[in-house]
Amino acid sequence: MPKALVSVTIFCFTFLLVICPPEARGGDNIEKQFEYAESLFGDGDFYRAITEYKRFIFFFPEEKKAEKCYLRIGECYFKAKKWAEAVDALNVFILKFPYSSMLNDALYLKGRAERNLKRYEDALSTFDRIIKASSGEYRNKVIYQSALVLVDMEEWKRASETFSQVPKESVLSTAASNFSSGLENIGNLPRKSPATAGTLAAIVPGAGHLYTERPRDALVAFLLNGAFIWAAVELFDDEKYVAGGVVTFFELGWYSGNIYSAVSSAHKYNRRVKEEFLQNLMDRSSLSYYHDNKRSSNYLILSMRF
Repeated sequence: MPKALVSVTIFCFTFLLVICPPEARGGDNIEKQFEYAESLFGDGDFYRAITEYKRFIFFFPEEKKAEKCYLRIGECYFKAKKWAEAVDALNVFILKFPYSSMLNDALYLKGRAERNLKRYEDALSTFDRIIKASSGEYRNKVIYQSALVLVDMEEWKRASETFSQVPKESVLSTAASNFSSGLENIGNLPRKSPATAGTLAAIVPGAGHLYTERPRDALVAFLLNGAFIWAAVELFDDEKYVAGGVVTFFELGWYSGNIYSAVSSAHKYNRRVKEEFLQNLMDRSSLSYYHDNKRSSNYLILSMRF
């Protein structure tokens, strides 16, 4: 057989092997195709899994498992922390399968992705859709997540009220109660007044930083401004007005920067105290979501620190 004909035959065979749908090859199994995508998902190889789920959908659009593939694509993006892509993929699932038994799972992931994108109103709207259509512990979990969104929005009263909607018989009741009562104390957190910090820094450079509990910055500001002021005074005493003016010009910059930095330090102090307080509440009662790939079951995991 001529070499050219052999080459053409091999090319055609390879082309058909790659391009033809699995059912046309006769040897592939639909179940194995899906299991391969699932194994990639289970191994955390999310981008390859997305490719395989899309391949399954393309070749077997009418198969029941295609529905799950659409959801899995959204899950893969979510687990890969591609929040925007996750929302887009989950929206496709929600529109395509509005009556799916997995609809709440898709909405739940979508709401969490929207929260991570700081699209808080969208997240609340998505969670509210689940709350209205579900019951039991799943509904309680979503109420809890809605309250966490309100915490992110710093709407403390609404967050506390939402936490209180978790029923006492729920496994989340203790965590929600602790969070709700903790938020009632958020107004009692120690604060530093930015106005006071700026005023002190204007009177004595470094005093504003000392007030905001940043002694090292206070020492640097005091020494730096003190050195420039001393140098300017000495130059003017020696009638070196040009040099004294130059030093004074630079000192005004350092002096203004000292005031601005002190005010900023007060804001940072308040933000840090608030974040540490909220993180402590989060750590004491944390909620996580687990999906068992083998059993295709969803689990709610609550961890509490004492």
